[in-house]
Amino acid sequence: MICAVIPINRSDFTFESSFSSIVRTYELFRPKKYVIIHAKFNSVHLEKLKYLFEELKGKEIEIEMVSTESISDFNSFKKIIDEKTKECEKVYLVPTSGANIMAVFLALLSKENQRYQLVNYIFSFGPWTRFYYPFVPRDLEVAYTLEGKVTDKPSLDLNLEHYLEKNEFVRNIQMFALKINKKFDTCNEMSLNVNGVDILKTWSVDYDETRKLLNKHVFSDANVSEALLKLSGAYDILIGGKKIEEVSYGRTVVIDTNLIYFGIHTHEIRDLAIPYCADDEILRSVNKKDNPISYIIFYVYQSLLQRSKIIPSELTICDVAIPKIQPDLIKGALVITNDKNAFERWKELSLSSYAEVKYAELDKNSKRKSFAEVTSVIFNMASLLKLMHEKIPRSYKNSMLKLDIVEICCNKKWCIDVLSADKSNVQKTSSL
Repeated sequence: MICAVIPINRSDFTFESSFSSIVRTYELFRPKKYVIIHAKFNSVHLEKLKYLFEELKGKEIEIEMVSTESISDFNSFKKIIDEKTKECEKVYLVPTSGANIMAVFLALLSKENQRYQLVNYIFSFGPWTRFYYPFVPRDLEVAYTLEGKVTDKPSLDLNLEHYLEKNEFVRNIQMFALKINKKFDTCNEMSLNVNGVDILKTWSVDYDETRKLLNKHVFSDANVSEALLKLSGAYDILIGGKKIEEVSYGRTVVIDTNLIYFGIHTHEIRDLAIPYCADDEILRSVNKKDNPISYIIFYVYQSLLQRSKIIPSELTICDVAIPKIQPDLIKGALVITNDKNAFERWKELSLSSYAEVKYAELDKNSKRKSFAEVTSVIFNMASLLKLMHEKIPRSYKNSMLKLDIVEICCNKKWCIDVLSADKSNVQKTSSL
């Protein structure tokens, strides 16, 4: 039989990495036994994985736990793994994020015996929080062995609904990915089809053309098309000519409200802080209901809150409130805004003596165009369009936008219906 050894170790993304690796290994190799190596402090992650383990056990797969307390060196590790997998013809060794010494042990083991095969998964879908496999498209989660890329035809038949998020914006994206991954086919070319027109394609990226097509076929207000592109993460956010990910790594980032409209939720910011004033400004915007974005921004904002921390500030406009935040709360932080006037004022205030104040802008010239980035934009935009379809009052919707068909299409062959993404059917379309 086939078995798999997967360590669950210390990492920023222990749960996400472990879940992704366990599911990806199941669909590729169908092991009949998992040996899960875990540290005592990771019991909280084992508890979160409980429903996944139960689903696998329902497929007659054995799950055996091994504590790292029983492992003192490579020899003791080898002895335990040899014993636990003695009935296995082939054993896949899967180092997860942050596995460190265990990853070294797995590599040494694979070199000693051909029965053991080292497997690595490359995860590449933007911020990992809530977006781990299989809640992201399969072709972004590439599997490699020492012999090269794994080409086994995948098969995903697990019921993982327990792990879907309650936030509708995030849940939509997760459901789109699940529907695509349950179609046993690759999806290395992807497009977003709206009202019968491919408005965005991974193989030929032109966001200016996307905006024009949205203006022509969907929105009556051209400003909404540009706002949707920003919110979907089509543009890099630059600070002093550098991408925000480069400037922000390893520090707290305090954002003005305008960064939320720039799609900062699509960027990998580890320590994001949102002041109360931004919360107040978002709620005021939602209550205005003056354009389609007003109806959906709150769902994006809620999803951002789930991976951010809130900093107390006055409940007034952020221009005024952010410089008044208690210095101890944001000392050494990076404070960013796209408001030029606010930036110029903040530089002259005491705020700049204990925090770094920077002006952020969108990169309209060099847009996000890699396969992973464009796929992220497609999924974000599809979720936002679905929310518009569901949340905007019919009387307002009829005058502001037209949404008859929204589909995510793969390889110019097959599509999933976004507007009814909670249904499991995968349909062919005649538009491709």
